[in-house]
Amino acid sequence: MKILLIDDHSLIGKSLELTFKNFPEISDFKYLAKPEAAFEIVASYRPAIVLMDIHMGEYNGLELGEELLKKYPIKLVFLSGFDLIEYRKRAIKIGSHGFLDKHITAEDLVENLKRIQFDNERIFENTKDNTQYRSLTEREKKILQLLSQGIKQTAVASELNISERTVRNHIYSINEKLQTSSVVTSVIKAIELGIVNIHLQ
Repeated sequence: MKILLIDDHSLIGKSLELTFKNFPEISDFKYLAKPEAAFEIVASYRPAIVLMDIHMGEYNGLELGEELLKKYPIKLVFLSGFDLIEYRKRAIKIGSHGFLDKHITAEDLVENLKRIQFDNERIFENTKDNTQYRSLTEREKKILQLLSQGIKQTAVASELNISERTVRNHIYSINEKLQTSSVVTSVIKAIELGIVNIHLQ
């Protein structure tokens, strides 16, 4: 298998490089710590599988991966320490082949990659209990996106053509789902979970 890892943490790349030497199934491995060079490297290296982190500085791996899939015949697999429902849903929606937790063992990682590459499987198994955050509705996500831009609740109500009371009700629901106690902590939590993308502003 010819694999490219895109992860802005060079230590992860170096670690996998050393680890994969123990697995003859991995015929070639390259890691890229600069996501901005992803298109150039994928075009020249032509990997069978692209392993992608999600949080990479100003880059969102889900967005970058989606663009790569539109352009290249690769199998995209997310390898993230943030094993969350929202990320999995997006990964499935864009057509990736898997979502694996960074805490996975090397043996399990290689075994999953073999299933993806040779059996064309799609692997989105939960690897740990991360379901404490209930999914938000599209309206709740939109409200969080607006609030994250510093827009006041009154302006949010006007923007969405709903009452301020309805906005407050949505915020109550958001806080309950994210297990937070204020708008600020909900926005911060939403950014951490990838529900709100601050780079879209």
